[in-house]
Amino acid sequence: MKNKTIITLLLSFVVVISLASCGNDEKARNTQTNANVSSKKEELFPIKTATRKDCTLAPYIVAIKKGFFAEEGLELVWTGEIPDSEILTSIVTGVNDFHDTHPNQLALWVQGGAKVKAVGRSIIEPDPDKIGDTEHRLLHMWYFVNDDAWNAGVRTIADLKKYKSGTKLKSAGWVNTCESFILETIFDKYNVPRSNFEWIGMDADTSKIEALKLGQVDIIGVHPPFFDAAKEAGLHKIDDSWDAGLGEATGTYLYFFSDDFIAKHPDKVQSFVNALKKAQVWANANKEETAKLTGDFIGQEVKGNHYYSENTQIPEDSIKPWIDDLVKSGTLKEGEIKVSDIVTHQFEVK
Repeated sequence: MKNKTIITLLLSFVVVISLASCGNDEKARNTQTNANVSSKKEELFPIKTATRKDCTLAPYIVAIKKGFFAEEGLELVWTGEIPDSEILTSIVTGVNDFHDTHPNQLALWVQGGAKVKAVGRSIIEPDPDKIGDTEHRLLHMWYFVNDDAWNAGVRTIADLKKYKSGTKLKSAGWVNTCESFILETIFDKYNVPRSNFEWIGMDADTSKIEALKLGQVDIIGVHPPFFDAAKEAGLHKIDDSWDAGLGEATGTYLYFFSDDFIAKHPDKVQSFVNALKKAQVWANANKEETAKLTGDFIGQEVKGNHYYSENTQIPEDSIKPWIDDLVKSGTLKEGEIKVSDIVTHQFEVK
């Protein structure tokens, strides 16, 4: 009996020791797991860009929310909103690592001496007959006029030739941007003289809508997600950017870095391009969720985003029309800037 009691006590002691050991092992495993998570977080390379509240950032939001940046070892860091006039300075000084813009803006920066290069393609213009979107919400721009023009018979861009004859019409936006490039290309198509118009500089599409409603301008081009806001303001759509006849080149948007960052961190640039390619494919396939994610970030309901290239290759024939237009407008001299001056094909992903 005494021996049985001793054996029972010894067995109990072994169980206690085993349980304690299991507890320590579990604690050790948890500690190791937490350490691995923390270590993984610390290993992510921070890549900086300016904060903005518009539809162009949809691929970034998708890449964050769906883990594409993390998969590539990157962490996107928002550095705060800055004026458009400070974007280039923020890149070349290293305050920010990357941004995005249209080819004509990038060409002007490079012509001015900036050492920057496009590394991949973001927005493109989709064929409205193929995207299955009856309201063409993924096109780069819609064009609107107010009641005055509509009641005067303006139904198309071509009708503007007869509107307010002898008076210079006003268009809201900026020269040497997508706003002037696309609309003036449509003007050329319908023999509407570019000289019949003057540009009234406005940054926000909401400001353009208000200006047209008040009769301060005669035509505006609006980007998503502000198409519905223009309609709700009682404005009338007369055309869209597909009419420029340039195909997917019409909406071309490019991701760019400084030459210095590219030279120092080519692997990080490649990771960035890889992540954005995944995000763009996902965004096109999940338009409603992409719009919801974008709307949540910018604090405004988004019913439609842009359409994105499903590879990040940069076809040079989609860049050249933007540079040619700068020559046509007299902003650049023929041959002053080539496509190869503003893009690199080093990081393209098919």
